[in-house]
Amino acid sequence: MKKQLLIIATLDTKGKEAAYVKECVQRQGIHPLLMDVGTLGEPHTPPDITRAEVVEAAGCTLDLLKGNNRALAFEAVQKGGAILARRLLEEGKLHGVFGMGGGTGTAIVTYIMRSLPFGLPKGVLSTVASRDIKEYIGTKDIVMFHSVADILGFNEFIRLMLGQAAYAICGMMKKGSEINREKPMVAVTAYGINSICAMNAEPLLQERGYEMISFHANGCGGMAMEEFIAEGLVAGVIDFTLHEIADEMFGGYCKGIGPMRLETAGKMGIPLLVVPGGLDNAVFSPFYPMPDQLKGRKIHSHDIRFCVRMGPQEMKKFAQIIGEKLNQSKGPTHILIPKKGWSEADKVGMELFDPKTDQIFVKELKKIINPNIPIEEIDVHISDPAFASRAVEVLDNMIRTNRP
Repeated sequence: MKKQLLIIATLDTKGKEAAYVKECVQRQGIHPLLMDVGTLGEPHTPPDITRAEVVEAAGCTLDLLKGNNRALAFEAVQKGGAILARRLLEEGKLHGVFGMGGGTGTAIVTYIMRSLPFGLPKGVLSTVASRDIKEYIGTKDIVMFHSVADILGFNEFIRLMLGQAAYAICGMMKKGSEINREKPMVAVTAYGINSICAMNAEPLLQERGYEMISFHANGCGGMAMEEFIAEGLVAGVIDFTLHEIADEMFGGYCKGIGPMRLETAGKMGIPLLVVPGGLDNAVFSPFYPMPDQLKGRKIHSHDIRFCVRMGPQEMKKFAQIIGEKLNQSKGPTHILIPKKGWSEADKVGMELFDPKTDQIFVKELKKIINPNIPIEEIDVHISDPAFASRAVEVLDNMIRTNRP
């Protein structure tokens, strides 16, 4: 069976373009499967999956969408398209996804793509790819191609853009999307001023037979790790960097975490080691302004961004949030605390060094955390090699004990 590419488009407005992409894909020896997510006019090229099938998968009908109920139609094609795409994947009939559109079309096709697993090739030719595309990408590995011109009017330039984007996805499909899992992977978090701990950990994990995958704790990165865990791709987690919780609280540079942050490994029973890395500060910039309530705090300049010291009240709140999340854990969980500082700005001689305030977090957490979850304090800084060594040792023991 040939590899199959799902092409998603509103065929009432992008029919010629979709037909051209089909031709490009067929020339690459890949079978195209065209899904129609348009709901206004008649399709300008025959679909393989009709709009009626799409909306019916979402529990709706085309009759219900009559009368220009754009919001309902938008929701129906998104949900129905995602259901059908996942069904194709489960049946072994989906090896890549391609879409095109303006703002609405891009929102529809990327919603469907976000429901699909990491590694599966996903590409969108879009008029809005030059803008902030965070809402479209989310945490997934979606490639956005900027169409430059509007996808309105069938011309030589648009054919070039369509062809280049389609051939790129075909190339990705030919390469294959299966993740080699000969060695178990350990997920870790890191960010700027406490990434040394993750760098120290990697060779130690390799010595024990693991591969390390690191997620930048920048809001999106932490949530991407949660989804990665949910897909069953890791054997264990060292959450070195909980900094996102501080930025989420104050609207900082690394805000954007969802409600599942710090919960997935515990719910799935995957060994989890937790470190309060970066919780000593929240990060701001000209684009992420510091709230007035933090003015007068100690500051560490990073680049155009600056780190603001968190105080006793924040430490108590952090302990409450983290303790409640970890108490839900169904698997082995261990908390490891570096007593000599939680980031490069929080150590002897640096602006944010304040071990007494850090200890407020530890004392509060001990009141909250379930007694079956160990809290271990180690008299080193988070960047010291001894800290990474102990973290890797603890996680490895949990993984080996947890194996069936």
